Parts: sequence; structure tokens; C-alpha cells
Amino acid sequence: MSLRAPGGMTDADTYWAAVRNGRDLVTELPAERRAVFGAEWDGMVTRGGYLSGAFDFDAGFFAVSPREARVVDPQQRLLLEVVWEAFEDAAIPPQSVAPAAGVFVGITGQDYRRWFTGVPSAHWTAGNGHSFAAGRISHTLGLQGPTFAIDTACSSSLVAIHTACRSLTARDCDIAVAAGVNLILTPWTTLALEKTGALSLDGISRPFDAKANGFVRGEGCGALILKRLADAVRDDDRVIAVVDGSAINHDGHSSTFAAPNPDAQARLISSVLTSLGLSGTDIGYHEAHGTGTQLGDRIELEALKTALAGGRRLYVGSVKACIGHTEAAAGVLSVIKAALCLRHRHIPRQPNFDELNPGVDLAGTGITITAQEKPWGSDAGDRASVSSYGMSGTNAYVVLSSPPRVAVRPAQPVSGFAVSARTSSALRELAGRYAAYLTETGPAGYPAFAYTASHGRTRHEHTAWVGADVVDTAIPALHALAAGARHPAVEVLEPAQPLPLPSAAMRRMVATLPAYPWQHSSYAVRSIDAG
Repeated sequence: MSLRAPGGMTDADTYWAAVRNGRDLVTELPAERRAVFGAEWDGMVTRGGYLSGAFDFDAGFFAVSPREARVVDPQQRLLLEVVWEAFEDAAIPPQSVAPAAGVFVGITGQDYRRWFTGVPSAHWTAGNGHSFAAGRISHTLGLQGPTFAIDTACSSSLVAIHTACRSLTARDCDIAVAAGVNLILTPWTTLALEKTGALSLDGISRPFDAKANGFVRGEGCGALILKRLADAVRDDDRVIAVVDGSAINHDGHSSTFAAPNPDAQARLISSVLTSLGLSGTDIGYHEAHGTGTQLGDRIELEALKTALAGGRRLYVGSVKACIGHTEAAAGVLSVIKAALCLRHRHIPRQPNFDELNPGVDLAGTGITITAQEKPWGSDAGDRASVSSYGMSGTNAYVVLSSPPRVAVRPAQPVSGFAVSARTSSALRELAGRYAAYLTETGPAGYPAFAYTASHGRTRHEHTAWVGADVVDTAIPALHALAAGARHPAVEVLEPAQPLPLPSAAMRRMVATLPAYPWQHSSYAVRSIDAG
């Protein structure tokens, strides 16, 4: 899994630290967004969960010309980098699974179209249509499985995860990318949402709280690499979490088109639990949609009472209090949070929560919204679940569990490892990151590091082999490589020179290494002619 989230979060560790501590990362609108449309932003609530560097992109890495990069929606550019990082996190080079890999992308916004005022260029259509957000990933990485974009508004990326799982079950593909993205690049959608009365007037997200007064817009991107569990076990993949089951439905006729339907929500949850032979008492933590609107929160909690309450402890939270409502990316970022709760057996603090929505009575239900972080104790179930409800009426629900235990294999001897990047500058930067990683982790994780760096990552044009059987040799060699200096343990390889093959036992030794060091430039355009 991989992500971008407000507050400069670019990986699971920083994300977990932020949500565990209940950090509120909502800020004022970035200056580069306001500068383009100026006074058009005036008079509306512009506080939100914003990404830093939303226009940054390593165009050279993906063989995109600067002229094309300026025209391509930053959401597409962001997806390319985040999906690449997800493959790296899984230690699966994309080219090794290309014919059997599908891509499922949740995406709603089309703000970047508003930046153009001139005559469309040859790159404009493929740069800004929803379908191309998914197609560009498969084209760039050479993936040949089912590929399409999904727009169900706020539930888009959770529906993408569900659809990816169905495709895997049907054997339409053997590995799937499920992702979601959202950027706020113009005042238009914010203005339209403000007119519905759904936005928080003070820019504070308060899911479930008595003072909740609307949702706060947010930006983000997340990607998951999914496989059938039996295949992942067979391939000795590192499994972060298991998707036990999922389902989607629609609100049908409700009081208004955008109003949620508690009966539909409850039926959806119950249908998944029934299909799995589970009950509400099996769920220990539920990551709610939790927008922070009085009506939406009340209806969602009532549905949870119907479908999940059973007297046993059920913790409920919503990451939207930390980062805002990331809309099409909300589902995948919620799944990542729930998976991290399972991994760490910990329930994060729910920020901006003091007093329960007065329209809901949780007495005797076992449902608890945590004002303070706490361990996931034995009084709760062993699974987590996630809900996502689209303004379009499409609802999605997913149940997660911890990965199966695998036998720990003894550490294998290490002869060295590869450092590989698309450019010489990126190679030096990656070597520095690896040196810092090994300095922090020490010798215990060295075999896993060596395997992942050499065989869990794509081989690029610039590759160096560090012949080091111990960490104490590897670290100074990496420092020298980072500085562009010679070192006796470092050999620069020609593109045709093969790497030593790992033993079969090494595959289980997958480490979470520093991500590829993108060589970013900023790409934005105010008119197509200028692109």
C-alpha cells in the first residue's frame, strides 16, 4: 500500500503516526491554488486538508514530455507515482506481473479542466478524462488486465476495491491495483458544495460530535496491491491484511437524492457479515464514513446500531477529522487506516470529538467513539470494517482481518544488494536513503533489506552493486555512492549485467524500504496554448 495525505504524509508510517495521535491537519488554501483564480475564492470556506506539492511530478521517470506533463491532470500524475510506490511496498516489480494485472481507480474531480482557456492540444483529452486516469497507469506500466475508472462520488475508491476483489475472484486478473485520488484545484466544486449546506462553515471536521456542522474538503491519494490470498501465500508475499468480504448497494429512494438511507446502509453491512458467517461482535473497529454532518452522522450511527451492535465493545472512528473528506480517495485511505489499526492492535484517538451527536443514543450498544487512543484489547472483536457512502447514493462496505501467520525462516547469508534508479542523481539520493535506513534498523533486518532492494524493485538504467555481507560494510559504501565517490565495495553495473539470484527462502524477507526518490519539477498551465 502507498499514499499521499495532508500534512506532508507520504508513507504508511507517517500516516499512522498522524492518525494515531489524532492530529488535525486541516489548513488554509495553498497560495498557488488561490493565485490562479484569485477573488473567485473569496467569500467561501477554503480551509481543508491539502496536499503539499500537488503539481510536482517526475515526468522523466514516466517518459512524459514537459509539454504533455503540463496538460495532464495532476490527479493522473499523482496516481502514477503512488501506484509505483505501492508495487515497491509489495516488493513486486510491475513488469513481473504485467500481463495479469488489472487497474481500478476511484476518481471524481475534473477541476484541472478549468485551468485551460486556449485551444486543446493533442494531449488534452488523454490528460483529463476519467477513463485515462486508469488507462495511463496500465499503459505506462505495461499492465494488461481489466482497467477502468469508477465514479460513485465519495465512495469511489472503496467501490474500486470491491470491484478489484470481484475481478480477482472471477480470475479476470491475478493481481489488481485499487486506487483513489482527489485534488481541489478550482473554486467551482467547493462553491457548489457550499450551496448544498453540507460544508463546515468554520472549516473544522467533527465526525459524530454534537457541534458537527458539515464536512471539510480534503485531498489525498492511496493505492493497494491486491491478490487472491492463496496466491499470495503460495508466492511468499508479505500480506498486510486480508479482505474477508465486501459489497455495494444503493440507497434507492430516500428523502432527497443526496440523503443517506439508514436501512440500505444496515442491509449492506448485514449482507456482508451473513455471507462470511460473522456477526457484529466479530468486528472490533469500524472506520466510518463519518463526514461530520448532523444528519449523515446520525443516520450512519443508527445503521451501525442495527447491523453491528451486540453488547460487545465496538470502536468507531473516522479519519476525516484528521485530513478532511478526501472524497474519491476517502475509501482507500480509510482502508489503509483500518489495516494499520489491525497491524498495530491499536485504536487511534478521534480528534474534535467531545460530546456525542444528541440525535443518537449509544447506551448499551457497546459502540464507543474513542476520545483517547487505546490498545485494541481482548474486549473487542478480531476484525475491522470500513464504510463509504457516496453522495450519488452508492454505498460500499469492506471487512478486513489480520494476515495468516507464516513460519519464520532463518536468516540467509547476504552477499550484497543493488541500488538502482532511472537517473544518476536519483541513484545517489536513493543510496543516501538506504544508508539512513540501515543506520536506523541495524543488522537484524539486513537480509530482508538486501532481498527487497535487489529483487523487489525494478532494475533501472543506473545500477550499482554493493558487495557487502554485513551492515557495517554496507553503510559506508552507501555513503560513498551517495557522494559520488569511489568505494571498493561498490561496482557500477552495465545494463546487461545480471544480479545474483536470491535463494527461494529469501522471498519471505520483504522489508519496507524508502520509496523511490522522485526527481520532481512543478507542472501547471493556465491555458492549453501556454502548455
